Amino acid sequence: MARAPINPLTLTWAREVSHMATDDLARAVGVKPPRVNEFESGEALPTFRQLTLLATKLDRPLGFFFAPPPSVPDVPGTADFRGRAHATLPAELAKQMRRAQQHRDVMLELGGRPEQRLVSGAIGWNNVAARATQLRKQFELTDVFVPPESAHNQVFNFWRGLLEHHGILVFHTTKIPPEVFRGLSVHHEDVPIILVNGGDSPAGRTFTLFHEVAHLINRTSGLCTLDETVDEEAIANNFAANFLMPETTVRINLKHPDDPFAASEHLARHFKVSNLAAAVRLRRLDVIGNEDLDAIRTASEETWAQTREARKLSGGFVPAWRLRYRDLSPTYIGVVARAR
Repeated sequence: MARAPINPLTLTWAREVSHMATDDLARAVGVKPPRVNEFESGEALPTFRQLTLLATKLDRPLGFFFAPPPSVPDVPGTADFRGRAHATLPAELAKQMRRAQQHRDVMLELGGRPEQRLVSGAIGWNNVAARATQLRKQFELTDVFVPPESAHNQVFNFWRGLLEHHGILVFHTTKIPPEVFRGLSVHHEDVPIILVNGGDSPAGRTFTLFHEVAHLINRTSGLCTLDETVDEEAIANNFAANFLMPETTVRINLKHPDDPFAASEHLARHFKVSNLAAAVRLRRLDVIGNEDLDAIRTASEETWAQTREARKLSGGFVPAWRLRYRDLSPTYIGVVARAR
């Protein structure tokens, strides 16, 4: 049987860069893990069929494995703000990050540098509200502005379009649990990237958008679950809450201050954000306490979990092309289409 004379170092490089476990790669190829070790050491060569399976699992073209390995990884580096000791990057997320970086490179090649970009100074605890106000002014939005759209998906798309108009690419991931990550940012001077979890609720994704914007303004790349126990994450959460719900407008629209759930629900409806985002804002304004916030967070997570389960049981089918269009940035799709 014909064997593929691959470069074993390249196979090892591709697996490690992809954060792929040997066991997972072996399972995809239909061999035992020691056989993959033999491919990587050069003791054995894969068949061409096995190479095809290796390439598919590692998301690489066949010809890639015949050349020497690249000198640097092609998965963007990010700080892990998830607050998990020794946490590893899931292979599927690494693939999505690499593809997002490739899409950005295509954007720059076909569309050139964007005319607009975010302009702001570093965000810290002493100026988070001022920085949020500054960004609203850059977008030419008043403190009382709320997107005119009604559905949360439409609201998310409004904010996404505004950010992309200012030179930020926003992508979705598919089939990665929200507990793994809510969002991530990859900082670049031109065309930075935000990746949000498509498994999260639309309102949750809106909050994540501006959480990641805070990281980009601070010129950092981060992998996030929006964990309040991590200082950088708490600052980014506070920035997102300030931007989406300016304090003066919150005070005007505050109702039921003695009922944390009713107060957060009312603000969520007004600002078209999630109940949890509204609760985060109320906590920062000392309208509700930590226990109230924890209770609303638990209820919010349970409600969304039930909603997701109900959708699975309903048998509803979303066409692959529609998911693909959602996952790719509309700006990216437009640039590619115009270049053809």
